[in-house]
Amino acid sequence: MTEKVKNKRNTIYLPEDLLVEILSRFPEASLARFQSTSKGWNALIKRDRRLAKNSLFVMVIYGEVYLVRLNLHGIHNNNVEKVISQFSINDPLSSSSLKEVLIRHVFHCDGLLLCTTAENTLVVWNPCSGETSRIIKSSLDFRYSSNAYALGKSSCNNKYKILRVHHHGYGHRPLRLVEYEIYDFTSNSWSVVGETREWFIPRDLRQGTSVDGNTYWLTSTYSPTGMRNAALQCFDYSTERFGRVSLPVNPLSCNIYGLSVTREEKNLCILTSSRDEEVRDIDVWMATKIKGTGDMSWSKLLTVKRIHSQQFIGFRAGMSFSVDREAKVLLHPTKYSNSSNCLHIVGENYKHIKVDLHDVRSNCSILVKYYPTLVQIQQGSFGSGTWKAPITEFS
Repeated sequence: MTEKVKNKRNTIYLPEDLLVEILSRFPEASLARFQSTSKGWNALIKRDRRLAKNSLFVMVIYGEVYLVRLNLHGIHNNNVEKVISQFSINDPLSSSSLKEVLIRHVFHCDGLLLCTTAENTLVVWNPCSGETSRIIKSSLDFRYSSNAYALGKSSCNNKYKILRVHHHGYGHRPLRLVEYEIYDFTSNSWSVVGETREWFIPRDLRQGTSVDGNTYWLTSTYSPTGMRNAALQCFDYSTERFGRVSLPVNPLSCNIYGLSVTREEKNLCILTSSRDEEVRDIDVWMATKIKGTGDMSWSKLLTVKRIHSQQFIGFRAGMSFSVDREAKVLLHPTKYSNSSNCLHIVGENYKHIKVDLHDVRSNCSILVKYYPTLVQIQQGSFGSGTWKAPITEFS
């Protein structure tokens, strides 16, 4: 009898329901490890709703990073369970080892967070494993008001890169120079890979969205008459080039609020509403790639009836939001400091729930869907140094 046959005979196969019951008792970090155990476990953990019962979100509030766990399956009974944990990164390069790094913005890609700090540096962080990497400043002007940052992955070699889109000059005048550069982790260097005067990223739309390792931004273009028109651009980290993607609506007749991804499929989605005052519905569109061409096909994922004024507090261009296809709900934070309810959940059938985050101050500006993984930042020279940030929320 071969060793392979002996091992197969000694393998115990558990019923799927029992296996799910066992796995549901493990924290997210363990589930992330189990996904790499086998294709079967990976598929099971991804598809079973009991193992994905908590939707995880990263929220940036007054320079502090919070992890919010929400059980959205109870929304139809007005029962949304929530757990809140606070993250912190202490800067070991500071004279005080307890000096906390204040975060301005976060960008999520494959379980990694690219953070811009109040000290004008970049940090790549995996909250699940605690691995953190400090990135040096780029060669160009670092002011956040002039830049947009994103983290992506090349499909040809699975290497992560940082993209920086720099806007020269000020204002929204036509033919403004936009220059973009890539940071290579292994060589610890920036290199300019392209420029354009055909479009720019408005300041309130600098928060891009990652799908399949590429980054999508809502941009503005200029018509021959000088009018601004909305457009959608995708940056491919393999070719290091931008490409235009079709929108599901006519930007001249609709308001476009922002981009996000669906929880289940991680598909790109876009939030819109008609500019007609009599049509006050909010629509969420989901994109799928057409096989063979790579083009986008859009379908309406969710329509929310605007019947409560509080439902849409804080709706604006560039707003952070998330959508859950299975629960058919839209989540968005409010920026108004006089509100004790930081997170609004609205859905079909006129549902509207305000989630009180208790001790968390209510001025939340960023909501990012988070998928915990144990992916590692590729090794190389990491600028000002690397360190491990002890994270206990996933243990």
